[in-house]
Amino acid sequence: MSMDLSRRDMLIGSAALGAVAAGAAHVAYAKEEPLDAAAPDVDPVETYECDFVVAGSGTAGLCAAIRAAELGMSTILVDVNTENGIGGNSRYVENCGEVPEGGADELYRNLVDYHRFASNAIVTRRFADDAQKVIDWTRDNQGIVFKEGRLKYEEDGNGTNGGKTAIYTMYNYALELGVQFLFDERAYRLIVNEDGRVTGVKCRNRIGEVIQVNSKAVDLCTGGYSCNKEMFERFTNVSYDRVINRGGMGTQMGDGITMGEELGALLFHPEAINYCSPILPGHYNKGALTICGVNQADTCFFNESGRRFCDEEVISDWTTSGNICSQQHHIYMIVDQDFVQKIMDEGVVTKRHNYFEVGEPVPQFQDEIDAALVRENPRVYKADTLEELCANVDIDVETTIAEIEKFNGYVDAGFDADFMKDPQYLRKIQTPPFYLFRSQLAFYNNVGGLRVDEFARVIGSDYKPIVGLYAGGSDAGGLFGPYYDVSIAPGSTQLWGRVSGYWAAEHAASELIPSLEA
Repeated sequence: MSMDLSRRDMLIGSAALGAVAAGAAHVAYAKEEPLDAAAPDVDPVETYECDFVVAGSGTAGLCAAIRAAELGMSTILVDVNTENGIGGNSRYVENCGEVPEGGADELYRNLVDYHRFASNAIVTRRFADDAQKVIDWTRDNQGIVFKEGRLKYEEDGNGTNGGKTAIYTMYNYALELGVQFLFDERAYRLIVNEDGRVTGVKCRNRIGEVIQVNSKAVDLCTGGYSCNKEMFERFTNVSYDRVINRGGMGTQMGDGITMGEELGALLFHPEAINYCSPILPGHYNKGALTICGVNQADTCFFNESGRRFCDEEVISDWTTSGNICSQQHHIYMIVDQDFVQKIMDEGVVTKRHNYFEVGEPVPQFQDEIDAALVRENPRVYKADTLEELCANVDIDVETTIAEIEKFNGYVDAGFDADFMKDPQYLRKIQTPPFYLFRSQLAFYNNVGGLRVDEFARVIGSDYKPIVGLYAGGSDAGGLFGPYYDVSIAPGSTQLWGRVSGYWAAEHAASELIPSLEA
């Protein structure tokens, strides 16, 4: 059975979308399992026809669908989430990414220098050249509103954050353009003709029904693999139990990467992870407890062996802190009462985004510590001696105390002989009571995936494009080397999603559907 979606179908629950923005409770997504490539195929209950099909409704997917529709392609977007979960991880972002004052050349040089040419220089060059054009298109065509200064998404004024506001704005614009949305449809298998060209995708909903979408091109924008334990560990060699995913909706299972690999697609730095800072699970990640307790350069970090393992100033950069902290089994921060009082009187030394300004007192820090001490499943501990403190967690007590004594000696000498931490951040641990924060390294998503070229075409094992197949966002690798570049290009993952989606639609329209050129 072949069918086209009506305008009424496209607007299913338009009132519900407003309810979501207002915070109403609706089932938006569910925990998924990895795709099983060996599972038997099933005949579809319905078949749809279009020029361009996009799998995934995050920033990359919505940008691809919007641009395709603007160029005259009949477009369908399928998504594993229900309508209320539209946007995936992109619902939680803040920055769009931006071009520095020096323009495209400066952006290109910053990126290739940071990644030491481990990124694809051809992809990076075109990304730098097209970034401002796509930002302007985001503002002028999609209607996205940015805050003053840096390109941060503006909230809607009713309590909806900037990321969700941007997603809802794009969704409504896509509907106006005639994009057809099929929600609760998980893309699981690409359709390939006898010439090896990708001609569509099969999807399965939560009750097992299968649909088929036939198309001239497919764009994989399923959101990466942040919720797939097996894939995460295979690519990163880091135990999934040692990290915590922030913003994952349970559906980022690497579906696009899996489907691409089934066709022999190459991968590009799939190990690259967008780490952020250590956090205290169960506690507000932007509060004083987390920012002041575990995200400061003038604390001391210890691992499960009781060893101090780095210059704690690495916390100022997500990539450096992620690289070093992912090597540890546990990450503990130990401070004394002098440190707590210093935070309340003088503030932080490490600025974490826009939460606390350096040198601005944080008088609520002690209160947040005291509240955390009485919670179940504690993450914060207090004791009058270091021996008592360390006995609360899985750490070598004798080694920890010896490391603290050694570090205090470095403070007296004014030189960190182990890791050469800047002397301005050397602070003794000596005044009881003592506090221990049992943190966990957090991450947002992967930033490597299927190898793509400067048109977002997926590259096969013969190093040639797989005709009809594109990938964007966290399903696509090319812009990033083995890590994220937040310190020199904040928001680059969002901008990569926008640019890669734009590229896929533009190329498909000009190369695969030539009738549109007329």
